[in-house]
Amino acid sequence: MEAAIARNGKKLREKLRASSRDVVTVTEKPAAKVRDYESHIFVCTGGDCKKRGAKDTRKALKDGLRSEGMLGEVRVDTVECLGLCKHGPNVLVYDETDPKGTWYLGLDEDEVQEVVEQHLKWGEPVERLAAERRPRKTKKTRK
Repeated sequence: MEAAIARNGKKLREKLRASSRDVVTVTEKPAAKVRDYESHIFVCTGGDCKKRGAKDTRKALKDGLRSEGMLGEVRVDTVECLGLCKHGPNVLVYDETDPKGTWYLGLDEDEVQEVVEQHLKWGEPVERLAAERRPRKTKKTRK
């Protein structure tokens, strides 16, 4: 039995050596550059948010940014799900005001212009629309 294990171990080491010769090391960075934006917005377009008007919320965001001349400064992307589905449509804004992001839950198209003007243009999150943060649950230590 020990001889069989030794033979299999030797074969495995040989295969590893052979495959390591085929590994290609990339030393150069990709030529593409990532654009720097003032803000990055994620609009949830998952099932519940979609049913509650996420498409209209996203369109209102893009239209509001365009009318303020900010379309090139703010990136708007859609994501499949941000969680908190029962509160949708949900929007998450990353910018310099809060590195953890500002969450807007249930943001409908009628409220978007206020977010564009106050938060994205002037850097002040709309407190009445922004979700409150709760502390993270602490893990219980085992004894």
